[in-house]
Amino acid sequence: MRTQLIQSLLASVLAAGACSSAHAQITQLNFFGANQGAGLSAGEIVAFDKVTDRLFVTSSGNAAQATGVHQVNIFEFATPGSQTNGGVIDYSTAFGAVANMRSLSSVAVDPLNRFGVVSLIPTANATTLGKVGFFNLSTGANIGTLDVGYHPDSVTFSADGSRLIVVNEGEFNPNLNLSDGTIYTNTNPSNVNAPGSISIIDVSSITSGNLAALTGLAVTTKDFSASNLDAGVSIATLRNSNVAAVGTSGTFIADVPVFSVADTGAIEPEYASVKGDKVYVSLQDNNAIAEYDLTSGLWTEVKKLDPIAQTIDATDQNAAGATNNLIAIEKVVKGLPMPDTVATFVSGGKTYVVSANEGDARVDDRDLTRFGDISGADSLNPILDTNAPSTFPLTQTGQRALDQLGRLNISRIDGDTDGDGKIDDPTMIGTRSFSIYEKTGSGLVRVYDSGSFFETYIAANGGWQDSRSDDKGPEPEGLTIGEINGRTYLFIGMERTAHIFQFDITDPLGVTFVDAELLPFANAQRPEGFLFISAADSPNGQNLLVVGYEGAGSSVTEQIGVFTVIPEPSSFAAIAGGLLFGFAAMRRRRARA
Repeated sequence: MRTQLIQSLLASVLAAGACSSAHAQITQLNFFGANQGAGLSAGEIVAFDKVTDRLFVTSSGNAAQATGVHQVNIFEFATPGSQTNGGVIDYSTAFGAVANMRSLSSVAVDPLNRFGVVSLIPTANATTLGKVGFFNLSTGANIGTLDVGYHPDSVTFSADGSRLIVVNEGEFNPNLNLSDGTIYTNTNPSNVNAPGSISIIDVSSITSGNLAALTGLAVTTKDFSASNLDAGVSIATLRNSNVAAVGTSGTFIADVPVFSVADTGAIEPEYASVKGDKVYVSLQDNNAIAEYDLTSGLWTEVKKLDPIAQTIDATDQNAAGATNNLIAIEKVVKGLPMPDTVATFVSGGKTYVVSANEGDARVDDRDLTRFGDISGADSLNPILDTNAPSTFPLTQTGQRALDQLGRLNISRIDGDTDGDGKIDDPTMIGTRSFSIYEKTGSGLVRVYDSGSFFETYIAANGGWQDSRSDDKGPEPEGLTIGEINGRTYLFIGMERTAHIFQFDITDPLGVTFVDAELLPFANAQRPEGFLFISAADSPNGQNLLVVGYEGAGSSVTEQIGVFTVIPEPSSFAAIAGGLLFGFAAMRRRRARA
């Protein structure tokens, strides 16, 4: 009853607050099509070069792999809102035949504006090394490639431009046929999953005049084998979604494992952010954040993230005709953060890492099941503990009904609290929130989590896709950080509802909500890549937020959103985000070049 009262109060105040501000802080400037060549993921990731005033946008994939499009689309961005096509940079034959190319997954521009870089994934992503490609920012010429680790997912630079970091996910492939006709299995020692890793490339010797030297640079790749771990660092208890045999796509993981991740192929890095000589890497599927020391060349911490209890709408089977439900089925459920994008910032001389806690299952979803499934291969009955003091024992059949918690997707390999091989605490993947971690002498410590804020706000203000309540909710995925007038702002997107949220995180212990933006859903689907361009660097002297919307898998829906970011007065305060979330009144001057 108390929780319902708080949620209702939050909804009322949020609704009132949304109306009290005369103008939105995030203002739409322009929307434009991202596609220039039929790629099925045009617009996901965006990079900007302040010297040429160009945007570089990923475009990759095609239903017919042999004729796939894998390129970087260029947009002339000197006049934001009136950008024009500037050509393409083609990487379709980076692995020889076009059929050998799976995806061009990420793009970035060197902070010193010398060159651009892309990550390239082969079709045989677990048996063939991935590549990083380089291109000329002025001419758009393809300079060449270097081999990195397996399945390179994202690319990022150190702030001084001296090092390029490539995050190699080593993504598990359940259906990959090897050259001898066999299929990957975890029980075949010669066919284990490819290891996740990062590749470090020292680019400090490169100038705008010797770009050809890029392809001759040395690549250092560090996976999570024992020799790359600092003293006392272990991966043994991390979540391993690949515990079952690979290639058995019709078989669910049938046992709650006792973790001992000896196989480095079970580690899947997702995203990196560099702060000084430290690289912070999200291990999304493993529910962890790792710290790599560029000086020692070792992983100095692998932080296993604790579950977070969230109040959620746990079902998509609400009352007939109800499409915008305010936490219609209130349940407190533990979730694994499983962060996707991470970013770093400094406040009060301390380093902080902020994460978008999206959650992720293995590729074939065989580590998940509906909590209410009681028969068939995905039944929870054999692995749900009915004797322990569980929150949701079998005897409470109402909790497993489809209109209650029964539709919620939960993990089949998490929630065994007493080590007996049975699930005591049903655990969802993702926490529908963002978290902030402080770097302390003893390692990363979570100092903030937004709790149920996103889901509650969206439901209270319309735009909730209730079809996602049973899965990962609104799915916070992409984020970026921007500095405006001495304040630090977080911009974070909801993949499933297309909302963009802005928070002031200058004080990590006193986070304040600033604004939320929702564009017409037909034009803005699945925000993926977030890029902040400061007023000092932007072509028009305004702070800009550029968002890549990956769309629904067609060139029609993939778009780039361009927004001005102008902090304006806001005059309300409320309770939110894990029951206490301060909304501070704030006024900021518009930043000008």
